[in-house]
Amino acid sequence: MSDAAPRILVVGDVINDIVVLPSQPLRPDTDTPSTVIATPGGSAANTAAWVGWHGTPVDFVGLVGAGDAEHHRRIFAEAGVTPHLRESTTRGTGTIVIIAEGEQRTMLTDRGANDELDPASVTDELLASASILHLTGYGLVNAFTAADVAALIARAREHGVRVSLDPGSVGFISDYGPQEFRRAVSGVDLLLPNLAEARLLIGQPEAPPAHAASVLLDVAPVVLLTDGARGVIIADRSGVVHELTVDAVPVVDSTGAGDAFGAGVLVALASGQDMRAAAAQGMRAAAIAVSRAGGRPPAR
Repeated sequence: MSDAAPRILVVGDVINDIVVLPSQPLRPDTDTPSTVIATPGGSAANTAAWVGWHGTPVDFVGLVGAGDAEHHRRIFAEAGVTPHLRESTTRGTGTIVIIAEGEQRTMLTDRGANDELDPASVTDELLASASILHLTGYGLVNAFTAADVAALIARAREHGVRVSLDPGSVGFISDYGPQEFRRAVSGVDLLLPNLAEARLLIGQPEAPPAHAASVLLDVAPVVLLTDGARGVIIADRSGVVHELTVDAVPVVDSTGAGDAFGAGVLVALASGQDMRAAAAQGMRAAAIAVSRAGGRPPAR
């Protein structure tokens, strides 16, 4: 790992989001007045942008459709991210239509070029300059094999780089197989699930948050479990469990709240703060994220 200012390396999905904010309950087979916003997204890309928003050096590795790289490079650069983007010759940039109703979201997903992301794009040079490597479950489910993830974690270890992972999506984890997913990501240093993801991964749909976080300590030595407006659970293998509450804030769109939370955590850890301070910084970023449409941060 470089002795320069701590850098964070984020690897994963780039998405063109179309966020729909209905002004009333959806009406089947007819019009529902709505606000429709086109914005860049993708869990990993959002996390990188929020890291850059904090002012921490960050590299992002991803894949977009042919002719779309320059557009996304410019957006990343404006957010303080150093992008390392390649273009697919066969598929377009991923696109998601997000119907956001308060804390609830319905996502219609076309993964596009993200499914072709090559683990070789994560070079030894990038790992050598990083303090933390951040991955998302989307990449595992759709692009990397379990063997790819294990090899990437091993390479990170060789460079003294910690590895964090956000599981990403209940739907995709269900498709992959919860136990298979759990085995595939075991060995990361930090797991960042939300409550629904954690319950799915342990096969206990009614598990209390603290219990769910503790069970997942066989995957990672530290688990930070987010429970929406109810706060965050911190569990580690020492047996200590902390519960942090969060101040209630109005929710415009919860898209990207987990990505913003993860970015705040990574920034704090890269600067040497402890896990409680990191979780608090993550919660502050998430509060900003839910106050605006889309998953990216406000302008720097």
